[in-house]
Amino acid sequence: MRQSIRTKLFWGHLILFLAASAVSILITWMEFEFDGGAGEAPSAHWRLVLIAAAFACSPVLLLAVASGWYTRRALAPIVTLTQAAERIREDNLHEEIPVIGDGDEIARLGLVLNDMRRRLDGSFQKIREFTLHASHELKTPLTILMAGFEKALLDPELTDAHRDGLVNWLDELERLNRIVSGLTLLTKGDAHQVELNLEKLDLAELVADSASEAEILGQSLDLTVTVHAPATCYIGADRHCLRQLLLNVTDNAVKYNREGGYVEYRVYTEGEQACVDIRSGGRGIDAEELPQIFNRFFRSSTSRGTASTGCGLGLSIAKWIADEHGGTLTAKSAPDNTVLSLRLPINEARDPAKTKVRSPAS
Repeated sequence: MRQSIRTKLFWGHLILFLAASAVSILITWMEFEFDGGAGEAPSAHWRLVLIAAAFACSPVLLLAVASGWYTRRALAPIVTLTQAAERIREDNLHEEIPVIGDGDEIARLGLVLNDMRRRLDGSFQKIREFTLHASHELKTPLTILMAGFEKALLDPELTDAHRDGLVNWLDELERLNRIVSGLTLLTKGDAHQVELNLEKLDLAELVADSASEAEILGQSLDLTVTVHAPATCYIGADRHCLRQLLLNVTDNAVKYNREGGYVEYRVYTEGEQACVDIRSGGRGIDAEELPQIFNRFFRSSTSRGTASTGCGLGLSIAKWIADEHGGTLTAKSAPDNTVLSLRLPINEARDPAKTKVRSPAS
């Protein structure tokens, strides 16, 4: 069992105090034994030794209590710094770590941590700016290339082989365009440049629309799509973002399913939360890969038994949308039973005019 520095110091001091008391008692016993024991009974010697032991142990107890108090007080700033450092995340690097002390080593440690935090914040900001600018610059040539390929496909003199080649290249361009669009959205979200337009929505209706999409996408696999939902379930959310979340999750539920599999939607409420469980068949997600499925560009060709032509950003975008709405998106998986669970607060639906805004960075 791991022990804190405070516990180790306390027990170390206590052992030292006890050792010092034992030495004092031993010296007292030796004094009585060799110098003053000629005319006294042995019982008297031991009585004096016990009295000496009592006098020696009393300060030990006081010193142990004082040591515990002083150790706790001395390490309190380190505990505070540790807790502040543990709260550091990519999205709160702008928050200062409290500098405690008056120029001592602990104050120096706080300054060093703040300097490191500022450097990290600057590095993350540069990465966001580069990704955003690169995505923006790629948009125009991609649009031109896609328009060129679509125009080339209209040429009546194309052979079937050339036409198939152009179609394949156009598919790859569309996939690249989806990657660029997804990166742009996530990067703007990281930089707090996305504005959510909250309105009163019927979650059950949006889920029903997603189920219709699943039926269309799953025709080649002969999937069974079912919906269990109340007549209405109103929440306050951004319609476009929430629809994109449901479609991204639906796309994964269909894409990694099995022949003759199923997709099941269940809408319900728990306290102040509206819940959507999307259950699907297939091989399932390996346990070691399950915590990574929301990471950007994470893809596994074996996790659910099929190769994917996706871009690896769909679930990352879905989780970001859930987080921005103050909700959660989690996953659990077993063979032929993978469930992605969406939880969203419904209390914002009480005020349809309420709008949650992320101010664009200047």
